[in-house]
Amino acid sequence: MPQTTEATFRERIAKLQEAMKEFGLQAVVLEPGPAMLYLTGVRWGKSERTFAVVLPLNGEPVWVLPGFEEARARELIHVGTDIRIWQEDESPYERIVQGLKDRGVTGKVGIDEAARFFVFDGIRKLAPKLDYVPATQVLKSAGAQR
Repeated sequence: MPQTTEATFRERIAKLQEAMKEFGLQAVVLEPGPAMLYLTGVRWGKSERTFAVVLPLNGEPVWVLPGFEEARARELIHVGTDIRIWQEDESPYERIVQGLKDRGVTGKVGIDEAARFFVFDGIRKLAPKLDYVPATQVLKSAGAQR
C-alpha cells in the first residue's frame, strides 16, 4: 500500500473545510477513529486520557494530547504544528476550548461520532455558548465516513 503524503492529508482537510462552509460549521472535533485516520493519518488508540484534534474552518489543526505521549504523537502527526499538551493535573478540555477560541470559533462545532460523551461534555461545559452538532454529514461529504 503506498504511503499517504502530507499533501494528501492537507487536500483531505481542505475538502473537509469546503464541506464545513456548506454545512455552516466553524470547526470539527475528532477523537481517534476512522475520520481522524483518514483526514490526518494519525492512528491512535482510545484511553481514558483525551487525545483530540480540532480541525477549524480557517487555520491549522490544533492537537490536544497528554504530555507523556508528546514524543510518540509528534512522530505520527503529519499536518499541523499546534500541539497542546496537558498534564495529569490539567484539563484537556481547556486546551480544546482554547484551540477553538484561538481559531475564532464562535458558532457551530461538529463533533465526530467517534468522540465519547465525556469528551464532548467536558468541552460543552467550558464553552456552553457554542452550537454543537453531529459531524456525520460534513465528514461523509468530505469522504471521511462511509
